[in-house]
This record gives sequence, structure tokens and C-alpha cells, in this order.
Amino acid sequence: MNEDIRQLLVLQDRDAKANRLEAELESIDPERERTRRDSIRTQQVLDQAKQDQRQLEVRRKDLENEVETKKEQILKFSQQQLETKKNVEYQTLDREIDHVREAISEIEEQEMELMEQQDAFKSTLAEANQVAEEAKSGEAKKISDLDEREKNIESELDAMDEERDGIVSKINNGHQGGQGDRGRGSRQLRWLPHEVADAGNRQCQEWARDGHLHKLRPAHLLHARDGHG
Repeated sequence: MNEDIRQLLVLQDRDAKANRLEAELESIDPERERTRRDSIRTQQVLDQAKQDQRQLEVRRKDLENEVETKKEQILKFSQQQLETKKNVEYQTLDREIDHVREAISEIEEQEMELMEQQDAFKSTLAEANQVAEEAKSGEAKKISDLDEREKNIESELDAMDEERDGIVSKINNGHQGGQGDRGRGSRQLRWLPHEVADAGNRQCQEWARDGHLHKLRPAHLLHARDGHG
């Protein structure tokens, strides 16, 4: 195989690999952001669980205070009973005491329900806390891995750029040295801008009529006779 063709095929292989590496490099930032967002979401779930727990506790305290208030009413009515000398008034106060006791009983039932909810909620809170902790530690490791991968890809691309420049220089120098042996009918290899890839891809080369490789977008390797487009 002609050495120039072999070198051009090597360039084509390097550019294809570089394109894959650059695509992976471009995906690292979005992946890093997704990792951070996932960690933030798990923390938000934990914060909401803690807020729900606080609300249950506040509601239970309110019910406890309400019971104490009702008990004070019973003491007040009982004291009034001791002071009254009228039987009707005594019976009225007795009925009021019964009503308050019924209210206390209903409130205590609500307290029991809230306590059961709090007990059941403990497992939910513990699970949310575990998920948030795992997400936080996982975020640190994932971002560290992404940072390391980013650094490695950039180093690999730099090394490939140096290798590529050496191949291009070798082809250009070799072509210049043999230029005098070529007639008007000789054939040259060209990179023609055919089926151009997206604008984010690395550039390839074209061996044009001046005998040098020039940068173009990725293209198919085609044979073209001098003087033809």
C-alpha cells in the first residue's frame, strides 16, 4: 500500500477516535449536573420528611395543651360545685364537667392516632435520611470519577493532536520530496468535503493541488485526478 495512503488512513482512524472522545468529553458536564441534581432531590425529600415530622409533633403538642386546658375547666367547674348551694346549678355544672370529659376523651384519641403516625413515620424518615446520605457520598465519588475521566480524555486528545501533527508533517514533507516525479496525469489523494458531519466534530485533511494537507471537516477519502473537482 502506498505510504501516503496508509498515513491518511491512520489519520482517518485517529480522527474517528478523537470524535468519539470529544463526544464523551462533551457528555461529562451534563452528567456532572445530573449527579448534583439527583443529590439535591434526595436532600429535598429528606427535608420535607423532617418538616412533616415537625408538623406532627407540633399538632400533638397542641392536643396536649388542649387537654390541659380542658382539665383546668373541670377543676373550675368542680370548685363551683363546692361553692354553690343550688341543686339546679350543681347539676348544670355536673353536665358541663361530663361534656368536657367527653371532649378530653376525643382529644386523647386524636393524640393516640398522631403517636401512631409518628411511629410509622420514623421508618420513612430513616429511609429518606439513608437515601440522602448515600446520594451525597455517591455524588462526591461520581464527580471525582468524572473529573478524572475528563482529565484523562483531555490528555489523550492532546497526545493524539501531537501524533496527528507529526503524521501530517510527514505526509507533506514526503509529498514535496516526490513532487518533481509527478506528471500532469498523476493521481493524488484528497479529502473531499463529502457527507460532512456535525459542526462539533474534529477536522480532517485535504491533500490539494499544492501538495499539502489542509484542514477540512470530516469527509470520505476519495481518489481525484489533478485538474478535476
